[in-house]
Amino acid sequence: MLEQKQETNGKKIFIRYHLPVILYASIIIFISSLSNLKTPQIRFLAFDKIAHFFEYAIFAFLAVRSFLHISPKLSEKKAFLLTSLFIVIFAIFDEYFVQTLSRRNSSVYDLIADVVGAFLVLLIYWIQKKVSS
Repeated sequence: MLEQKQETNGKKIFIRYHLPVILYASIIIFISSLSNLKTPQIRFLAFDKIAHFFEYAIFAFLAVRSFLHISPKLSEKKAFLLTSLFIVIFAIFDEYFVQTLSRRNSSVYDLIADVVGAFLVLLIYWIQKKVSS
């Protein structure tokens, strides 16, 4: 009975915390694979960089929630560090993927926008957790 309850809790944790980040990462890779993707021609503050910023801000939020629920033995500090490392590696891979496989333009500024968006959310999340505890 206890084993069945733990299995059910494990499924709920996976669906609530891990599945969203997996799906979101899959969407990022899918969009990156589109070779004919055109960004809107909006002429303010580099719309493309703003899109990268928010794309990875959301991704970081989902990722840190997932890492915080991987194991009760994993400290918050390690979860945040692993999330940071994961996001940076994923962003590098994503920009490389865009450039090589989809033949679209990739830029270090896209990577910077990705990382800044992610790290800002991680910082806000970290501060919020420290204030509320």
